[in-house]
Amino acid sequence: MWDVAVVFGFPLLVVAMAFGYAAFTRYLRYKERLAMIERGLVPPERDDDDDDDGDYAGRAKRDATSPITTTLVGVAITLGLLTLGPGPWLIGGLVPTAYGVALIIRDMIAEKKKQEEGE
Repeated sequence: MWDVAVVFGFPLLVVAMAFGYAAFTRYLRYKERLAMIERGLVPPERDDDDDDDGDYAGRAKRDATSPITTTLVGVAITLGLLTLGPGPWLIGGLVPTAYGVALIIRDMIAEKKKQEEGE
């Protein structure tokens, strides 16, 4: 009985702690911003990832390592699932790997087009 509680409870606890940390840091930023406003200070502009203005160049600079990270996470998941043996569960790691490789290829093609336009 305790084995089941540990197997399912520990991952849920880790996820709950991650969400709790994210919520707490967001709350602290909110309180800091309110305190600055109450004291008459002008708070700095918010740098949220949610308010993307559609500027691909700016987003590409922020996310320059995203395709590599996605690919490597997919490879790690695939290797982890490979310990269970070959089977359909490997798709869980192969999908992010393929998506990351597709992003890398897209970036390479975009860079090549950019160089051709510059010549």
